Amino acid sequence: MAEPVVIASGIAAGKGRDAVFSGLSFQIEAASFTALVGANGSGKTTLFETLLGLTALRQGSVDILGCEPAAARSEIAYVPQADRLIHDGGFIGREFVAAAYNGRRWGMTLRYRAAARAVDRALDLVDARDLAHHKLANLSGGQRQRLLVAQALVNQPKLIFMDEPLAQLDPGAQERIVALAARLRDTLGIAILCSTHDINPLVQTADRVLYLANGQGRVGPIEDVVTDETLSALYGVPMHVVREHGQVFVIPAQTAHCANPKITSLIDRLQRA
Repeated sequence: MAEPVVIASGIAAGKGRDAVFSGLSFQIEAASFTALVGANGSGKTTLFETLLGLTALRQGSVDILGCEPAAARSEIAYVPQADRLIHDGGFIGREFVAAAYNGRRWGMTLRYRAAARAVDRALDLVDARDLAHHKLANLSGGQRQRLLVAQALVNQPKLIFMDEPLAQLDPGAQERIVALAARLRDTLGIAILCSTHDINPLVQTADRVLYLANGQGRVGPIEDVVTDETLSALYGVPMHVVREHGQVFVIPAQTAHCANPKITSLIDRLQRA
């Protein structure tokens, strides 16, 4: 069995006076898909920055591909949210993907040819050849997200961090991005750590979940982590996990009202049970 691509042992990190999370231990296996779940402010971005060596550890240790995080950075690709491309809207798709190429061969001709092959390969992997000559400003959020993934693939990474790739996408676009990530895991053997505040689009795809809340984390199969008992311990207050029609809802046990009518109905049924 291949060695884990990430081994984090008892880590704590944060930019301010207090650590955003502490005592966090987990592993990411090769060719795996891990959902990084938590609300805004739970530490998802800080964890990405820590694994990239951009935020210093306060305690614990991280091993990525057998190296310190900063030393492994060339083997890691980071995929930001598509809405962060507003300043890159003048690029056409091919230029945008090519901008990330980091060729190491001498000579302009060799570098150009290698870059062209790498860009073609990356566009093909995400089925985006048809977007190569379109400006990013004229593309949909889902199309821009595919080009972001292509850019991440251009240097053939071993590990991909996807930062809220489903945010502000319609359900159809979300489904296509999740299917694409799963295909990359299965065909290329790439490990993927994908952050989200809503686990539902990833329930059928993720191998494991790393759930962050209240400065702590739990990791394991979704059915083991997203439970009343585990999340109540994590949040420090009683929590309900409701599963209905393939969807998962995490609800504070004492919540009396909710803006979402569907969840309100679920809470009412729980309180009558």
